[in-house]
Amino acid sequence: MSHKIVFLDIDGTLTTFQGVLPDSAREALQKANQNGHHMIICTGRSGTQLYPQLLEKELFSGYITSAGADIRLGGLSLVQYSIPAEPLHHALDVLESLHAYYFLQCPDGVFADPETALAAPELISAGTMDPKDAERMFGKVSVREDIRSTKNCQKLCFYQAHSTIEEIQKRLGVFFETLTSSFAVSDSCDGEIMVRGYDKGTAMQKVLDATGTDRRDTIAFGDGPNDKVMLEFAQTGVAMGNASDDLKRAADLVTDRVDRDGLYKGFRMTGLIN
Repeated sequence: MSHKIVFLDIDGTLTTFQGVLPDSAREALQKANQNGHHMIICTGRSGTQLYPQLLEKELFSGYITSAGADIRLGGLSLVQYSIPAEPLHHALDVLESLHAYYFLQCPDGVFADPETALAAPELISAGTMDPKDAERMFGKVSVREDIRSTKNCQKLCFYQAHSTIEEIQKRLGVFFETLTSSFAVSDSCDGEIMVRGYDKGTAMQKVLDATGTDRRDTIAFGDGPNDKVMLEFAQTGVAMGNASDDLKRAADLVTDRVDRDGLYKGFRMTGLIN
């Protein structure tokens, strides 16, 4: 088997939604690395939101974060895209008109205006998670009084918008792409906003260009809405057992749930490990 580049989502794929990396997943990563394959994290999280256990150099060769707006390979920055001020302010205008809480994901942290920051503990935990666990999962949220002065926003997350994903997309226009949030925390509209052309699929192509790898030598594992483009781009796309039916239909293979050794089973299924 030729050496593969394996692109991996985090929450619901590598780790449980409680941030736990199963022992079987760690074992799968170690064995795949020993077999000469390269693991690339491919997540909607920003770099500052990565769990410490996912920063181990012996496990991962690179990181695609903020759903494709930031790429690091071998400790070097390959891409770091920031949303220009005018479209960013337009997006904030739309979200504020819909009374949505929103967070700006940046290379140096996650930022919120005072109103969102005040609501964050209850908003993120939805009343079921200890605030310390919420911070561990989502990263520390910093308050920025003048949120519109932010110059390095790469992606936005919003919660409890008084609208629908479709309507928000229509109002944002073609510059942006809007998806249902990987972390839906309310019965209202929760979502993610990224710049069209900077997604997991385009980031994967940039990694292939930088490493001289053929697309035929790619495998991707995911479970959420923003993983669909990743699974469709890869030669072999694998959906976790806990993925939505829509993602499973888009996948070439379906493995078990993340909490039932799904990653390990998927690695065996694709021949990455014995």
